[in-house]
Amino acid sequence: MTEDQRPDDPELVPVSEEGDEPAAPRREKSAEFEVRDETTDVGFHDAMDPANQSLADALRLSYRVLQLAILGLAVVFLFSGFQTVRDNSTGVRTLFGRIVGEGIDRQVSSGLQAFWPYPVGEIVQVPMRRTVVMNNAFFPSLRTMGPGGATEQSLEDAIGFAATSKPIRPNGDGSLILKGGDLGHCRITADYSVDDAVSFLEQFTPIEADQVVQLAIARAAVHTAANLELQEFVEDRDRTNSEIRENAQGTLDELNAGIRISSLSCTDRMPPFAVAKSVQGVQEARERAKTAVTTARQDGTQILDDAAGAAAFEEIVTLIAEYETEISRGDAAAADEVLARIGARFDQSDISGEAATTLTRARAYRSMIESGLGTFARRVDSLSASYRENPRQLVRQLWLDAYRDVLEGREVEVISAPPGLGSLALRMKSSKEVSNARRDGSLQRRTNAAMKDTDLSGFQLGSRQISIDKAGRRLQRDASGGFGREDSEE
Repeated sequence: MTEDQRPDDPELVPVSEEGDEPAAPRREKSAEFEVRDETTDVGFHDAMDPANQSLADALRLSYRVLQLAILGLAVVFLFSGFQTVRDNSTGVRTLFGRIVGEGIDRQVSSGLQAFWPYPVGEIVQVPMRRTVVMNNAFFPSLRTMGPGGATEQSLEDAIGFAATSKPIRPNGDGSLILKGGDLGHCRITADYSVDDAVSFLEQFTPIEADQVVQLAIARAAVHTAANLELQEFVEDRDRTNSEIRENAQGTLDELNAGIRISSLSCTDRMPPFAVAKSVQGVQEARERAKTAVTTARQDGTQILDDAAGAAAFEEIVTLIAEYETEISRGDAAAADEVLARIGARFDQSDISGEAATTLTRARAYRSMIESGLGTFARRVDSLSASYRENPRQLVRQLWLDAYRDVLEGREVEVISAPPGLGSLALRMKSSKEVSNARRDGSLQRRTNAAMKDTDLSGFQLGSRQISIDKAGRRLQRDASGGFGREDSEE
C-alpha cells in the first residue's frame, strides 16, 4: 500500500486469508469520560510516583533525626556544666567572668558541682595547699662547665673549689645583702594554703599563686636580711625563719591575696663560698663591695641621667608615688592634680635622656596626627554644608571623583565597545605600556611581600660601595680616587 492510498479507497480490495472470520462491525461509543476539577488533586495524589513518596518519607525521617540530634546536643551542653573540684582544691563560680554567690556560698569545696556550662559559667579551681621551693633565688649556682658540658656539683665541692678570684655573678648567683654590707646565701622552703579563694581570684589567676608567694617571700627575705648581721643570719635559725614568714605574710595581707603561709624554713644559711673557705678574705671582699657600691652609684647616676636627668629624677619619682597614693585612696580629683604637676615637671628644661626623647617623639607624633586628622576633619567640615543642601549631588560628585582616581591608575585600561553588538565576540589586546605597568606592579608587590619580614638592619661588608640605579664603583690606575681614599685626597 502506498502513501497515497487509504483504507477507504474504493479501488482497494481487502484481502483475507482462508479461515478468517469476517470482522464484526464496531459499535458506537457507549460511555464518555470527563475530567472534572474537583477530583484533580485527589487523583494526582493517588497517582504520585512511589519514588517521590519514598523521598518525602526519607526527608521527614532525616528531619526527625536532626531534631533528636539537636536536642541531644542541647542536653549534653547543659550537663557539661557539671564539674568536679579536685581534692585539696577549692574554687569559685563565675558567671560571664564575674564571681557569683553570697557569703560562704561564693567558695566551693571539692566534689561534683553543678553550674552553668562554659562559656556562660565556669568553676575556677585553686589548689588549697602547695609548697614552694626557692633554691636559686638567694643561693649561688652549683653548675659548672667542663669538657663534657655542664655538670651539677655538690655543695661541699663548690665550697672546696671556691676562691676569692671568682666573685658572685649578679645575673647567675643569688645572694642577700646583710646589715653592714656583708653577703649571705640561703635556701627557702615554704608551705602555704589559699584560705580565701574569692579574694585571691579577685587579685590574681590560679597559675600566679606560686609566683605571688615567691615574690612575697623574696621581699621579706631581703628586708629581714638587711636587719641581721652575718653571724645572726647564720646562727639564729628561729629568728630568721619567723621574721621572714611574718614579713611575707604581711605583704600578702596587704595585697588581700587570701593566702596564708603555714610554715617556712630557711636552710643552708652561709656566707659566700669563698668566705666560708677562707675567713681571711672577708676584708678584701668588703673593699670590693665598697668599690662595687661606688661603681653602682656612678652607674645609677648615669642611668638616672639617661632616664630623665639626675636633677629631676627624684622629684619625678616622688610625684609618681604621690599620684599612685591618690589613686589607691580613690581620690580622682587629687590624682588628676598630681598628674598635671607631673606633666608640668616633664615640660621643664632640665628634663633630658630617654624621657626627653620620648616626649619629643610624642609631640612629633601628635603634630603628625593633628595634621593628618585635622586635614580630614577640615575637609569633612567643608563638605558638611554642601551635604545638607544637596546630599545626592555631593555623594554623586564624590563617587565620580573616586571613579576618576581609579581609572587614572597606570595599570587601568578602559576599553569602550559600541552598543548593539549583540552576540558579537571581540578579541582585544591591552596596550604595551599598560601591560608593562601591570607586570612591574605585580613584581613590585611580590618583592615587597617577600621582604616584609626581612631584617635589613644587619651590617654588610662593603655595603657603602653598592650603588642602586646609578654608576657603581670605578677603579683608578693611579689609586688616586675611590672608596676609602677620600681622606688621602684631602
